[in-house]
Parts: sequence; C-alpha cells; structure tokens
Amino acid sequence: MVRTCTDHVLAFPLRDGDEHRRLGQEYLQQADTQARESFFKQHSTRYTELSRLPYFDAVRMTVIDPMHNILLGIVKTQWLDAWIHENAFRGRTSKVPRELDQIHEYLKTFEMPRWVARLPKDVGYPAGGSLTADEWKGMALNYCPAIVPLIWDEWQPLAEEAHKKKMKTWQKKEKARLRRIAMGKRRADDGDEPAAPKPKPRMHAQDADNFLSLASALKIILAQCIFIIHPTHVKPNFHFVTHIFEQIEDYGPVYGFWTFLTERLNKVLKSYATNNHDGGELEVTFFRAFSREVRLRRLVS
Repeated sequence: MVRTCTDHVLAFPLRDGDEHRRLGQEYLQQADTQARESFFKQHSTRYTELSRLPYFDAVRMTVIDPMHNILLGIVKTQWLDAWIHENAFRGRTSKVPRELDQIHEYLKTFEMPRWVARLPKDVGYPAGGSLTADEWKGMALNYCPAIVPLIWDEWQPLAEEAHKKKMKTWQKKEKARLRRIAMGKRRADDGDEPAAPKPKPRMHAQDADNFLSLASALKIILAQCIFIIHPTHVKPNFHFVTHIFEQIEDYGPVYGFWTFLTERLNKVLKSYATNNHDGGELEVTFFRAFSREVRLRRLVS
C-alpha cells in the first residue's frame, strides 16, 4: 500500500510553545538526574533558561537547517540507502558493466557551469568517497533528473523480470515448506521450518517518477507531498522537511539560514595545522591562522 506523506504527518501531534515551556518547568522540578532522564524520554523536553523570555517560542524558533535536512538527509538517503545499498544501482562485475557504470558514462557527457559541483569520478563506489552538500545538491537538481529516467527505462524492465522469476521460485519453495509442516515434519530442534525471506524488487517501477517529483519539489523548496516507496528507509528528516515552509515564512529564503557558510568555514579551519592542545590553545591556533590568512589575502587582492 502506497501512502502519501500527509498520512505520516498526521501521525505526529503538533507541538506548542506554551506546552513546551510548561513541560520544561516540570522537568526542572524533578527530584534527581534519573527522574529527569525518565521525564525527557517520555516528553522529549528539557528546561532552558531561554524559556524565561516571554517572547521566546522554543518550537517555532527552532530552525531546521535545509542543507542537512534535505541534501545530507533525504537526498543522501535516496541515493545511498534506497539505490546503492538495495542494489538498484549495481557495480560492475569482472566483465559486465552495470547501472553504476552506465551512470558514469552519462556523467562524462555533462558540460556544466563552474558553479555546479562536479561529482567524484567513482561516485557510488567506495572509492568515490563521501559527497559534500554541494555535490548532493548538484546530484539532486542537475545530474540525476536527467540520468535516472534513462537508467530506469533501460534496466527496470530487466530487474522486474528477474524479480518475477525469483518470486515464482520463492512461491514454489514456500508451498513445499507449508506441505512439509502440514505433514508434521519438523526441524531437529522440534521447531517449525522458518520461511525463506521474500524477494524484494530491486528497482521499483515508480521510483524514477518519484525522484523527479522530489527534484521538482526541491526546485520550488519542497512540495507538500511525495509518495513513500521505501518505507524502511524513512527517517526523522522526512518529517522535519514538512516544516520547511513555516521556516521560510519566518526566516525568508533558505539561502539566508542554511549552514553552507558555516560548513565552508569548518572546512577552512580543518585545513590548518594545529598543536592538538586543549584548554583553549586549539582555538587560539585556529584564530591566529585564520587572521593571518585574512591579512594575506587583503595584501594580494
């Protein structure tokens, strides 16, 4: 059964800032640490001094970062968990190129502007490494909308035929297992023979269209509904994303509050050689190196 995300959204009761403040006060009144942890597990709420500010709404003023939520969350889950780990896109064998290799051939034909991130040469293979948020963005908005339908047109009918054959084999074995159980045959440990795992489809027929819906939604900063085809891979990010429109109404376009700049600065800081000393020395080293680079760039620019 395919359900829309509206069904799943309604499963989460809306939180309220006043209720959150009240629960925070109850958390503060718990007798000891153990009681507070038990209260937190039940209500997912802790006390914060910010709740003393009359204008502070802890629910509405909690910002969901679109970069981590969408690009490093939903898009990564679709590619890595639903397609790579589930073998929708398989790697090459010793002699036969398969879906991933075809994707790489298509990627070679792209001529993109400089501001569009290039994907690693071996994307999808372990050698391709982890993608940055900018690369996930390029994959979702530029590369995959053109490539995925082509891959599905060529490979999905073959995958569906192979799945039908596996299902027929599984059904025969299952009928034979049920007959053995009906005849009273049991395992050596006197238990019933367990059923073999039911074959799963490697490539869902609607997956390409579903991904195009996702890509279109990202173009307009998220549609209200997409179909859930991989329910076992649904994560909290898939619920958080339903609140993005409210965030945009409160804080403006995502470019004003997502964390691309922060992540870029983190990358710059990680490139500096440090002394690995704690107690504030590490931070001082970062600051000195960063200030030195800023002054140098001013001189040469």
